[in-house]
Amino acid sequence: MAENKPLETKAADASGPEEKARKKATVKASARLEEIRLVVLGWRWPGKSLTANAIIGKEEFRLERAAEFCVKRQTEMDGRQLTVVDTPGWFSAQDTPPSYKEELVRGASLCPPGPHAFLLVIPVGMFTDVDRSRIEEHVSLFGEHVWSHTIVVFTWAEVLRSISIERYIRREGKELQWVLEKCKRRYFVINTSVFGENPQVGCLLEKVEKMVAQEGGHYNPEVEKKEEKKPLDENQNPTSDVQGLGARPKHNSAVGLSKEVEPLNK
Repeated sequence: MAENKPLETKAADASGPEEKARKKATVKASARLEEIRLVVLGWRWPGKSLTANAIIGKEEFRLERAAEFCVKRQTEMDGRQLTVVDTPGWFSAQDTPPSYKEELVRGASLCPPGPHAFLLVIPVGMFTDVDRSRIEEHVSLFGEHVWSHTIVVFTWAEVLRSISIERYIRREGKELQWVLEKCKRRYFVINTSVFGENPQVGCLLEKVEKMVAQEGGHYNPEVEKKEEKKPLDENQNPTSDVQGLGARPKHNSAVGLSKEVEPLNK
């Protein structure tokens, strides 16, 4: 019995690395999505539409169109269909009109049965409590479940020069930390000036696949609708529902949207 133990251990050690590599390749293959659906969120001018352009590989999202309406574009990438929806950016210094918020939420329904990931675009710079509250206000319009399918995408990182993104995150303190904790510290840095063959896009899509494998499936707008329609508890105040959505509409806004931009399917 004792004589056989070294041989068994040696055999196990010899096949160990190959077996681990095989299992890793199997897991990676099983995590690959045949289609990836993304919704891009953020302020009006943080490089949100530029991020969508960098992902799709060409200038498909124009700033003036994405300012008020959702815009959907599709392409083939690495043998699979990639869908990207750019949404209206929210205001940083004033309340976002209710019609903009409605259009923002509609973005999730443009890539049925639901987006695999929401990309929350944050420009590198001073991050304040107002920035955090704006993010909470607008992202929460999709429901609390949205955070499990959210990845923070940092733009304009070139201004950091020799400072790492990790050091920047620590430097900005608890407000930015709060956002990252909500999405389980999933973040990515992208160069929005590179179109076409951008190796960063492949890395981002791998990150999306990893998140989907961990969280299971995609964001489902219908689940959030069912949650909203649940009967009120007898101790619950019905008037608190709107506040629970994080929305603070500007009632005197004269902005109204009556038309939609039709997506171009390619």
